[in-house]
Amino acid sequence: MSARRTAVLVAAFAMSASAFAVLPAAAVVAAPAHSDVSGVECATDEGSAARVRPGQHAHERNELSQKEVVAAEKEMNARLAGLRGAGTQAVTTVPVVFHVITASGGTGNVTNTQINQQITEMNQNFAGGESSAAANTEFQFTLQAVRRVTNTNWFNNVDTPSVEAAMKSATREGDAGVLNIWSTNTSYLGFATFPSWYAADPELDGVVIQYGSVPGGGITNFNLGKTASHETGHWLGLYHTFQGGCSTSNDQVSDTPAQRTSTSGCPSGKDTCTSAGVDPIHNYMDYSYDSCYNQFTQGQKTRMKNQWAAYRA
Repeated sequence: MSARRTAVLVAAFAMSASAFAVLPAAAVVAAPAHSDVSGVECATDEGSAARVRPGQHAHERNELSQKEVVAAEKEMNARLAGLRGAGTQAVTTVPVVFHVITASGGTGNVTNTQINQQITEMNQNFAGGESSAAANTEFQFTLQAVRRVTNTNWFNNVDTPSVEAAMKSATREGDAGVLNIWSTNTSYLGFATFPSWYAADPELDGVVIQYGSVPGGGITNFNLGKTASHETGHWLGLYHTFQGGCSTSNDQVSDTPAQRTSTSGCPSGKDTCTSAGVDPIHNYMDYSYDSCYNQFTQGQKTRMKNQWAAYRA
């Protein structure tokens, strides 16, 4: 693991102990908090409240500072400039290795049926199958393997950076184009890594989800399998729709209206910025209930394609 990455992970975990509303492991299935990309310092802007149960508040580890966004965008644009003329695939097929981590005694078991339903849900979401306003992103996912590991420490303590690193280093499979998903008892709904992080720390690449978020899971309002789609959006390079708030650049996607705050529930007509368009509460990259999510946009499709070409192809 790189020294920079290690330092950031340690800093993020130190913050989690004091600033995050982290629920005890025993309470997670009833109502976990939410995070998205491990190892990034918390943002302090208004839009960083996490997807948690009513009355709970937590900060999102994937809210990047403006300085971090500027640096990331500069690097991506430089990479894309070097790829001009290379072209992109019409359809990108992503192999998925699904790691079911359980505690001794079997707590956390995700069935093969649920795993297949999760892949089906992701394919529907990324194909634009839930709304006429949704883009077909031309990413599709195929289940390559299911791995089952009993390790109580990994299951309950994955939010600890050293435990996360141990679990992923011991189990991750494939190269930058293989999506590894770990279902665990994370205190958040999930977290993921960005494409630009792969080169420095390939062993950490992938998505971690709360096992109760899969289709038919035990987390009310968040058990339709859309947490995995949200986190995979990050894995493919998307920011939250409320990244940057009401700034002109916000989430670096022009067709997602600016949004000052993350969304809880599905409040029709929510509009937190004076610029054109209401908040994109139906976008998979907001914090809405699973039942509210129904779309990625054409601009998000382009960004994911560009991020794939720059970092994962």
